[in-house]
Amino acid sequence: MEIDQCLLESLPLGQRQRLVKRMRCEQIKAYYEREKAFQKQEGFLKKLKHGKNQKVHFNLADMIQDAIIHHDDKEALRLLKEGADPHTAVSSGGSLLHLCARYDNAFIAEILIDRGVNVNHQDEDFWTPMHIACACDNPDIVLLLVLAGANVLLQDVNGNIPLDYAVEGTESSSILLTYLDENGVDLTSLRQMKLQRPLSMLTDVKHFLSGGGNVDEKNDEGVTLLHMACASGYKEVVSLLLEHGGDLNIADNQYWTPLHLAAKYGQTNLVKLLLTHQANPNLLNCNEEKPSDIAASEFIEEMLLKAEVAWEERVKERLSVPAVASEEPYEEILHDLPALSSKLSPLVLPIAKQDSMLEKDIMFKDAAKGLCKRQSQDSIPENATVNGPSKPEQVKLMPPAPSDDLATLSELNDGTLLYEIQKRFGNNQIYTFIGDILLLVNPFKELPIYSTMVSQLYLSSTGQPCSTLPPHIFSCAERAFHQLFQEQRPQCALGERGSGKSEASKQILRHLTCRSGSSRPVFDSKFKHVMSILEAFGHAKTTLNDLSSCFIKYFELQFCERRKHLTGARIYTYMLEKSRLVSQPVGQSNFLIFYLLMDGLSAEEKYGLHLNNLCEHRYLNQTLPEDVSTAEHSLNREKFAILKQALSVIGFSHLEVENLFVILAAILHIGDIRFTALTEANSAFVSDLQLLEQVAGLLQVPTDELVCALTTDVQYFKGDTIIRRHTVEMAEFYRDLLAKSLFSRLFSFLVNTMNCCLHSQDEHSSPQNLDIGILDIFGFEEFQKNEFEQLCVNMTNEKVHHYINDVLFLREQTECVQEGVTMETAYSPGNQTGVLDFFFQKPSGFLSLLDEESQMIWSMEPNLPKKLQSLLESSNTNAVYSPMKDGNGNVALKDQGTAFTTMHYAGRVMYEIVGAIEKNKDTLSQNLLFVMKSL
Repeated sequence: MEIDQCLLESLPLGQRQRLVKRMRCEQIKAYYEREKAFQKQEGFLKKLKHGKNQKVHFNLADMIQDAIIHHDDKEALRLLKEGADPHTAVSSGGSLLHLCARYDNAFIAEILIDRGVNVNHQDEDFWTPMHIACACDNPDIVLLLVLAGANVLLQDVNGNIPLDYAVEGTESSSILLTYLDENGVDLTSLRQMKLQRPLSMLTDVKHFLSGGGNVDEKNDEGVTLLHMACASGYKEVVSLLLEHGGDLNIADNQYWTPLHLAAKYGQTNLVKLLLTHQANPNLLNCNEEKPSDIAASEFIEEMLLKAEVAWEERVKERLSVPAVASEEPYEEILHDLPALSSKLSPLVLPIAKQDSMLEKDIMFKDAAKGLCKRQSQDSIPENATVNGPSKPEQVKLMPPAPSDDLATLSELNDGTLLYEIQKRFGNNQIYTFIGDILLLVNPFKELPIYSTMVSQLYLSSTGQPCSTLPPHIFSCAERAFHQLFQEQRPQCALGERGSGKSEASKQILRHLTCRSGSSRPVFDSKFKHVMSILEAFGHAKTTLNDLSSCFIKYFELQFCERRKHLTGARIYTYMLEKSRLVSQPVGQSNFLIFYLLMDGLSAEEKYGLHLNNLCEHRYLNQTLPEDVSTAEHSLNREKFAILKQALSVIGFSHLEVENLFVILAAILHIGDIRFTALTEANSAFVSDLQLLEQVAGLLQVPTDELVCALTTDVQYFKGDTIIRRHTVEMAEFYRDLLAKSLFSRLFSFLVNTMNCCLHSQDEHSSPQNLDIGILDIFGFEEFQKNEFEQLCVNMTNEKVHHYINDVLFLREQTECVQEGVTMETAYSPGNQTGVLDFFFQKPSGFLSLLDEESQMIWSMEPNLPKKLQSLLESSNTNAVYSPMKDGNGNVALKDQGTAFTTMHYAGRVMYEIVGAIEKNKDTLSQNLLFVMKSL
């Protein structure tokens, strides 16, 4: 192939480069063909002495790799036809597509893609074909991969995306920049994400050191924080550790020092910093290697060799002279080694590629500053060196589809909606819009769609969903953020029963912390620790959920109206399921904190708190699991350690944490107190006085006063003091009430402390700050016996359901009326209005009657059923009725005056109101209040 030089020079740059590259590839092919023909003519194939041809057999996998490298397309096609596997893995763990990207074989790359080779396959260093194509500046491969749907945001082991390896000003870089811009990706956010890991570690180390942590503490492998920071290149963290007296020459179990790791991973700045602080460069690791022997670059090796000589001279002369003089001119070449050099150095570039790179080095002297794009030192903080190994965050989002918003479908009926939802579920598209509503189908598996990278993709300047991104919970969070400032009023996110609110609230919280500006790492850390504490103290294991929420949580995120970023947060908690502490439904557990406590405390700590195994404590042995594995015990110990760290971060001292555990132990022992009746009057007496002394000691109250408070009650009426002895049943009731009150107040104390930690410290914050609320309530409950607690839970769900229906239907109906659109079916609230009026109407609703009875000094339990029956008879709703009649209107066999049935939106539930007055009061007796006056 020949072309006129003048015509070649007149072509655009990109077209000229592709044309020259194609000519060189054809020259190489012609060269190999001539070589083959020449070898045949010279008798390359010789016969053996016995007259048989000598044949050498190679694997198809080896042959097709060789064909790709040498651009022998005919041979590669022949091998594919003969059965060569297109999914063959190469030695680096990559695919044949990686090889095509490395050697710029676009023809075979297209064939492989057509045959189903994964364009996002990652090798052992998490490099995709796109990473290699950008590093080698092969724009044809880059464009081919982009058109094939390659994910350009996947990160390698160093946290770099393909764009980080594309040279500025080249066609590969231009293709990626154009693609990212068209898809609404903010490049500034992408660069900032690389700073998150060092900032997060810096924050954690500061908290650890401020809490009295040992700067040289080792893990099981002997690795310290200084080892980790040097390997990862986190200069700010290294400086902080050195300021706190970190040992420069500390060695792990393999005798590797921080200087070894910094040298091995090319952390030039850290090597100089360690040497300046007089780190010993002559120490040997387990392989008898000095840091200079494993240096990642010649410059680091040279610096270490000079330091070795200086160290030996200092030892001889007994002088304290710094190992590296500050006046030595290292600054002009002082940079950390790009990960790319170690990645591609072992490979030999083909002749065409070498010529191309030499040519581009002349044509783009200003742009070609290395194979890896580096940001200037002025634009990156010192702790932004993130070349060390880290767990990559992957982005695996499905492309947009016509069914992303079911409200836009041309045909809307039950069959169409169910078909579309089922089809999307099969494609792992678990989120679907229905107008402003987000529908979630539980995938029952982990999906890689919640990484920080994905959250960054959904950041928007307008709040409108991006047409190139699929529906996501992050999109709803982003819309709420923008509506907060557009409407200048608080926003709230809530959902139906079983809609995945608990998990969704975590993701909303995670996304909105992106709006906290420079304080994001701090908020991320605080929220993580707060969630750990809330899960331990407020969650329990149920038959459907191992981490079921047992209270209503309302997260209020506070945003600065002027600066438009997150400034603080507050938690409101309601309806803690205190009854679970003393009695758990079949197959369910107590609050998780007690199991973490039993598995996490040492034998000595348990002995000091008088704790035994689970089966010996009444509050924990009611629904014991049949067999708890060793792995579960180990997991509980890990969670307990995380909990202690979280308590430390939010402000608890070591002594205060121990006091929390003392109160929890006292609660368990209170449940073990038993009473007996020694007189005909059935008066209660404590059976085990030794146990009660232990409880009094833990609570630091007098033993005799606690005995009196549990077995008697004192009331004052018209100036007279009335002392009543409790029956055994009443004593047991007040014993459990004391335990529930202690746990409830402990929980409230923790929440208040967490609110102080989350409170805005921004000097620009003001009372005019706007809020986004996230409501997380537990779902509808129906047990064999439903009492006052279930009534409160279900009525809350009923109220939320009624509100959602109003938003969904009444708003649409109002819009249709305003636009003159005739509706075939008008929305009717059904029984819901009657149910809500029955309970919430004032002053004649059931809850008002219950409050009225609870406020009476001498409340009589039998009065409430009478008033209930009167209310049922006067009520004009058929959604609440007495079980004296069944659903068909027939008279029941037995009068159940203390029960009634409610037709909820989720089904029919019968409630038993025995004990409702005492539970509604939820107050301790006068004696207990006097004894526990310190609460």
